[in-house]
Amino acid sequence: MKKGMVNKQDLVQAGFAPYTASGIIRQAKHYMVQQGYEFYAGRRVAVVPIQAVKSVLGEVNFSDKEN
Repeated sequence: MKKGMVNKQDLVQAGFAPYTASGIIRQAKHYMVQQGYEFYAGRRVAVVPIQAVKSVLGEVNFSDKEN
């Protein structure tokens, strides 16, 4: 994956169920707030850095295909 941000649709394309993808985004947002980035506390923020997702899930390999 070439971009540095991830949203729910990216996680669904990577093979996660939609509800699971939403939970991962929620956990990654919580992680970012703990790191001091209060911006991610907003309800309407739907993208998180890929590093936050990796910290929640461990090492994840996203495919390089883009639509």
